[in-house]
Amino acid sequence: MSLTRLAVLVSSALIGFGLPTSAAAVPAMPAPPKADSPTAVSWLQRAAAAPDQVSYHGTQIITSWGPHGASSAMLDIVHAASQGSEISVIGSSAPGAKAFVQRATAASAAVDGGPLALLQATYQLVDKCCTDLIGRSAVLVEALRADQTLAAKFWIDKATGLLLQRQLFSTDGKTMVRATLFTELAIESSEFLGHLPPMVPSGVESVGMDKVDGLRSEGWVCAPELPASLKLHDVHQDTTNGSLQFSYSDGLFNVSLFEQRGTLDPVAVRGFSTTDSPGVYVRYGMPSYVVWSSGGIVYTLIGDLPADRLDQVVRSFPHEVPVRLTAIQRLGTGLAKIATWLTPMGALSPKLG
Repeated sequence: MSLTRLAVLVSSALIGFGLPTSAAAVPAMPAPPKADSPTAVSWLQRAAAAPDQVSYHGTQIITSWGPHGASSAMLDIVHAASQGSEISVIGSSAPGAKAFVQRATAASAAVDGGPLALLQATYQLVDKCCTDLIGRSAVLVEALRADQTLAAKFWIDKATGLLLQRQLFSTDGKTMVRATLFTELAIESSEFLGHLPPMVPSGVESVGMDKVDGLRSEGWVCAPELPASLKLHDVHQDTTNGSLQFSYSDGLFNVSLFEQRGTLDPVAVRGFSTTDSPGVYVRYGMPSYVVWSSGGIVYTLIGDLPADRLDQVVRSFPHEVPVRLTAIQRLGTGLAKIATWLTPMGALSPKLG
């Protein structure tokens, strides 16, 4: 595994801790066809609140399965409830690489990065009672699709409310596509972290959902929802170059669509694979990247969706056959900077290659 790919793996893990989002960002959703278990909802609410109340030190493994095979990352996490999390890569070719995820303020409730309101709106939540995991008493909550196939499992620690394990499944309800698991967890009475790079880089500001209509009138593509039940819930803008980030989720899976004026420079997607659609480039992993340009906009889609659902999302956007460009006409996608919008990994790029 290359060091660059390792950075992508860690960035995916950090996505689970979530960017701060406006409390009013999650749109109103129709009620699910079947009623949720009140107990299941209560446990997930507790899991969403736990990181702000409980400090801990643990080892976590993140694994994703897809066309690329299996990708995994092992992380050492020191979490201070009042500050955030210091995350270190272990068991890799870049030991000691660290990043810091700040404690979210004024954010909507989220479980492992997915807005809880969207999770409730999209899936039926079921309480499966009691179990044990890594020597701790836990409860098991499942999320079911409308056709009653299994979408996700959550193991929540009874004593603290911390999420111990999460598994996500494909539309068949049987094939696991992503898993997050603590293999070791020690609850701390208090933790204090040194000053580390902030999560959101300077120059990136929240736009707010009330500005979406205006952005559409300016020619930006910001659909209120995408295939795979993904709903738009937040918008950020890089004030240094005018590029935008549109955040979508169904409560389990998350994608960010970055749009930047310009034309795709093929040099920027070296190492990516071509697809059946001309001018569309993909790199599967944790997370997966898809890049293309159309109508004077370069699109970069980053997310943890399974490959088939990711393809559905990409096909829903404008596409045009690319033309050959002169060196002067070429513009990069800003992939390196885009990564820093999601995580603080930009601060680690010199170490990770």
